[in-house]
Amino acid sequence: MTAATLEIVLQVLPGVAPALGRELQRAGLPDAWPRDPSDVDEELALAVAADPASLRALADLRTAVAAWIVLDSPAPRPTGLTATEVLRAFATTLELLARQRPRVRFTALRFEAAGSHTPQMQRVAAELAEVAGLPVDPDDGDLVVRARRARSGAGWELLVRTTARPLATRAWRTERYPGALNATIAAAVLGELARATPDGADAGRLVDLMCGSGTLVVERLARGGVEEILAVDVSPDAIATTAAHLRAARLRGRVVTRVADVRDLMEDDDVAGRFDAVVVNPPWGELLGEHAANTDLYAVLLDAVDRVGSARVRAGVLTHDIRRFEAVLAADPRWHLRARPQFFAKGHRPRLFVLERA
Repeated sequence: MTAATLEIVLQVLPGVAPALGRELQRAGLPDAWPRDPSDVDEELALAVAADPASLRALADLRTAVAAWIVLDSPAPRPTGLTATEVLRAFATTLELLARQRPRVRFTALRFEAAGSHTPQMQRVAAELAEVAGLPVDPDDGDLVVRARRARSGAGWELLVRTTARPLATRAWRTERYPGALNATIAAAVLGELARATPDGADAGRLVDLMCGSGTLVVERLARGGVEEILAVDVSPDAIATTAAHLRAARLRGRVVTRVADVRDLMEDDDVAGRFDAVVVNPPWGELLGEHAANTDLYAVLLDAVDRVGSARVRAGVLTHDIRRFEAVLAADPRWHLRARPQFFAKGHRPRLFVLERA
């Protein structure tokens, strides 16, 4: 880090890095690159101006898990992180974080490092906490600082998280819902759907055929430029959860919600051919649904996409039951597969099938 720039590390779920790269371009931020040549995912590095505007742009990213400012120490031992120049850089970093709008307020420091219980590392944590004027809380501290060996060359580095909560945490997610979709993956799904259009723009009318907790719906509204959204689910509890999340996100009234089975939706002439974008995150047969029933379900979903989609519809089907969906798709001549990126989160490897009419 220099006086004019910040070295930033963006933490990203495997498979989401391409979507994050495109989001950086949309936000006017510099291109990012893997910190380690063997890492094509999980950590991307970039340099941004050392000002509150750059930090605000980073805080608005939807596909990153977290953003970290990197402070370097050439010393061979971790105690070098308590050197005057490192502590001075840490103090400068905290001053910059305090100038963000809305202002970021921290309550305690959480220090993370291999061997954090050792006297050496505890001394580093104590020195950093003194500079920050905060107590050390190893469990609930919201000023998170990581110490680790430098990725390239000798020395150590401190990573200071730029926000009190990870970027992947959504304040609107107030309700517990089994099988809720990871929000950064949802943002990547919508980015892939937009990329599949001829002009690379978001479709103005979107329907979510199985909205669950409403993650895809809220993330679509966050992208902007939407004319109409219909959120459908057969479960009244799912629709109630979606409505609660829309209220928490201050988006009440922006989405039409409907308790319905997709089979019933196909009988509604009002929605026939209405939507240019269709998304669906059907049950994966684990927390919700059953694998054995997915073959029939996927065939019905493709019928529903055909019914509600316009002539230029782009559809995104996200599923962990990949082989079953591939078999159903191969037997349906109505669809052309545009892309099928895969994401990785918490032991799951869902694949997104981006479809257009054949």
